[in-house]
Amino acid sequence: MSPKIIVDTGVLIAFLLPKDNFHSWAVNQFSKITAPVLTNEAVITEACFLA
Repeated sequence: MSPKIIVDTGVLIAFLLPKDNFHSWAVNQFSKITAPVLTNEAVITEACFLA
């Protein structure tokens, strides 16, 4: 069974927004992921609100 990665709002925002202080780190981490990434509607809603 492949590992599953759970993504919360902070990491998602850092990945999506180049101006975020942790953007480079998030992009680097996502580039290493080969497993499915899981999240939920609340995280997506919060990310849309914050972005």
